[in-house]
Amino acid sequence: MTGTLIQPTIIKNILTGILLCILIIAIIYIMPLIGIFAWMVLPLPVLFYRLKTGRNSSGIIMAATMAMLVVFTRNFAFNTLYFGSLLMTGFFLGEFIEKHLGIEKIMLYTCFAVLGTCAAVLFIYSLTYAQGIEHLISNYVSRYHALSSQLFSESAQFYPEIKIDKQMLEQASSLFVLIFPGIFINSYLTMVWLNIILIKKVLFKKGIIVKSIENLNQWKAPDYMIFGVIALSILIFLPIYILKIIAINMLIILMFVYFFQGIAVVSFFFQKKRAPFALRFFIYTLIAIQPLFMFLVIGFGLFDTWINFRKLDMAM
Repeated sequence: MTGTLIQPTIIKNILTGILLCILIIAIIYIMPLIGIFAWMVLPLPVLFYRLKTGRNSSGIIMAATMAMLVVFTRNFAFNTLYFGSLLMTGFFLGEFIEKHLGIEKIMLYTCFAVLGTCAAVLFIYSLTYAQGIEHLISNYVSRYHALSSQLFSESAQFYPEIKIDKQMLEQASSLFVLIFPGIFINSYLTMVWLNIILIKKVLFKKGIIVKSIENLNQWKAPDYMIFGVIALSILIFLPIYILKIIAINMLIILMFVYFFQGIAVVSFFFQKKRAPFALRFFIYTLIAIQPLFMFLVIGFGLFDTWINFRKLDMAM
């Protein structure tokens, strides 16, 4: 009797999870402006059902969504792999949250697990592709470079009063491609962090508290990371081009880590002072759209390494 009741519930959960994933992917394709925000929550259905129904059910949701995506797009492309990586993010996040690991390990292990799986899939796929993996990647980079050049050119056309030299546009486009790895990793880390916050709220509403993802506003980057910032800042000024590019990308990633620490400081003070939702929303919006406020938050994160603003407030 129990088995007959459980089975329909599991099937219902699986179908709901697949429907939610397909719906989010459809929004990304049909409404690109809203899709910018929709892609960030694509891992959430898989993450939720991984914690609710277990490994097998969430694996079916992930595999079925991927299979439907390949059928609808009629090919296996980088976009398919990209959406697959987002679905896998939800799966692996659930795995490591369930193990009650620390927040750093949850994020780091998830990143490595997704990267490793994608690299393996790409390698296996390249074996069936006549021209090899390096040709696949070079084609994708070339297309991305062309797309970024077009984007900069169209931006210049929208603002004809700003006279921009064509050579400057090309340089800006090339620079954007070079720092793309750092920007992409930061956007991925933001998406992972957002899904952790969202699942924490969902679990809290159901009366479930996971200690490893509680008190995120107390989070602090390891102190030794500041030496990495100093070392990378020195490498940027060396005349070795490849080292300079690697250092810039790594520095962009580290700055974003300190941005998270700065956000944790801001969130701590909001909670401590019981700031109203309207004020929080206004400040967070300013941080998101104004680079000056973003750099200010990064500064909070950096100086928190030495000053420890949160302990300072408790002492006062």
